[in-house]
Amino acid sequence: MHRLGQGLLLLLLFSAVFAGPSSAKIKPLDLTIAVPIVAMIVVAFLAVTNMLATSISDPKLEAWVKTEIREFVAALILIVLIMGFFISSNGISVALTGTTDYVNQSQSILDRWEGTFDDAYAGTIMAASRIRTAATFAPYINAPLWFVSISYSTNPLAGIAILLTTLTMATQGMTNAIFLTEAIRMLIIYMKIVGPKILLPLAFIFRMIPFSRKIGNTLIALAIAGMVFLPFSVILTENLNGTIPPTIRPNPHLSMTDMMKLVPEPLSAVTTVVEPFCQSMFQRTMLGMTDPGFSAVVCIPLLFSVYTIALYYPCFEFVWNVVYPLVTEILQLVMGITLIIWEATISALDANSSTNFANRVFDVLHPFLTNINNLVLLTYLDHILIMTVTVVGARSLSSALGGEWYMAGIQRLI
Repeated sequence: MHRLGQGLLLLLLFSAVFAGPSSAKIKPLDLTIAVPIVAMIVVAFLAVTNMLATSISDPKLEAWVKTEIREFVAALILIVLIMGFFISSNGISVALTGTTDYVNQSQSILDRWEGTFDDAYAGTIMAASRIRTAATFAPYINAPLWFVSISYSTNPLAGIAILLTTLTMATQGMTNAIFLTEAIRMLIIYMKIVGPKILLPLAFIFRMIPFSRKIGNTLIALAIAGMVFLPFSVILTENLNGTIPPTIRPNPHLSMTDMMKLVPEPLSAVTTVVEPFCQSMFQRTMLGMTDPGFSAVVCIPLLFSVYTIALYYPCFEFVWNVVYPLVTEILQLVMGITLIIWEATISALDANSSTNFANRVFDVLHPFLTNINNLVLLTYLDHILIMTVTVVGARSLSSALGGEWYMAGIQRLI
């Protein structure tokens, strides 16, 4: 890497060490006070050098001192202009954005973008959970015979599980968009903290020192780009997005009505009837104790009285041989009827193309996934525009100030 690029990287890392949230106990380093101190040192150095050049009558040294004095004056003018236009004054911000706090406005814009992503992400997860429920639901019936039993199970909606692949791809695209948006937001916050107190004063210091003027100009361009161009580019991008008509601007959202369409009506009816029974811990435990356990628990109250203790064994035998088999037969009959209704209803839905469940799921997910695709694509274009405006602005400003034209590593962002 070029030595200038290495030095620039070290300076950025040095500023990052002292960066932190405003609520932290240790406040960021403030190098503003160092600027006038370095200015006085440079003035003293130039004055001594000028006296030396005059005393030894060296025309080359005298010319160099005069040039450096002009550059020093130009640096002071540059510092005053930057502090006046970009730091102390809100005129540019009001003229371009209509508000005095353009940084917070850009963060609000990014927060709204992330809110749209979060809503779409939640809708994708809910849609995937409902489709998985429908795709894995399989009614089951077991008909016991003398020594054997006949079991039957079906899963007519298993084919719609393939739609989970498209939802997975949608979440991947939104994840990338969320990460990029959050990275831009954190970079704006970073430059808001580091720029005015650390990076910009450090750039002024290097600009005033005769031997580091070029890297100082580059640092000034980077500081201005991060503090001004970056948030302004976000606001510019949002204004460009605002030119898209609301009717075609991507806004993926699944309503509760759409969510209900992702589960077939027979499944909703089955879950409404069977789910409370299956979720009861007491009922599941009692039926899972088999014949002797169920009989023992049912008849155990007879053991607590001397008048009924003799009835325990007849109760145990009655429950074992009559009640428990009757309960299991009733449950199997209910499940069998449920299975028949399920199969008949799904067959009727599949036979009617207008109410076919797969077609209905596709009709719900297609516009939703299309909106997600358009939103992710628009987000990528927005971030390319943001980084292009910021990096090109930094490079152009650096060239105008006499700094480095090619900034190693930073231009690779675009």
